[in-house]
Amino acid sequence: MSKLVDYLPDYYEKVVEMQKLLAGEQPVFDSVSEQTDRILLNEFVMAADVDGLSMFENQFGMVARPTATVESRRYDILVRMLPPRPITIQYFKELIASFAIPATVVVDSVKSRIDTLSEAHVITKEQVERLKYLLNVYTPSNLEQHIRTSYDTENHLPVYFGQAASICISSAVMAQTVNFS
Repeated sequence: MSKLVDYLPDYYEKVVEMQKLLAGEQPVFDSVSEQTDRILLNEFVMAADVDGLSMFENQFGMVARPTATVESRRYDILVRMLPPRPITIQYFKELIASFAIPATVVVDSVKSRIDTLSEAHVITKEQVERLKYLLNVYTPSNLEQHIRTSYDTENHLPVYFGQAASICISSAVMAQTVNFS
């Protein structure tokens, strides 16, 4: 913060009244300066505080979840602000990477489906919700969408390998027709 005394002309340097007057105005000046800086920072999503994010959410007609963190709200707003651009698989992969969503995108054009693969212990619930939104908005509607997560597990139970045979005996009785005439 700048000091008002630093902007005082030289001929007021020895005047005690001006020194005291500026010392009394310094807290008000600091407060206004902080508010001005906050208003400026709230114009940018990445630097906005909770009030600034609320303004952006209001502009986009979004309802903030009560459990959402500030960073999650920030990323949700950024997703809505993305500029229009031709959607290619490469761009979609870059988009997912820019939002720090740990997922691999696989497209099967023959089956008309898009799969996203990620590890369950790495991806969070908020990232899955963001991924759902991106898939719904940025992929063609004719593609079937799948979000898949994998788990790594270990099994310490004994595993038995062997061979089994099944024998089935069936018998049939053939009835003959008898004529009682």
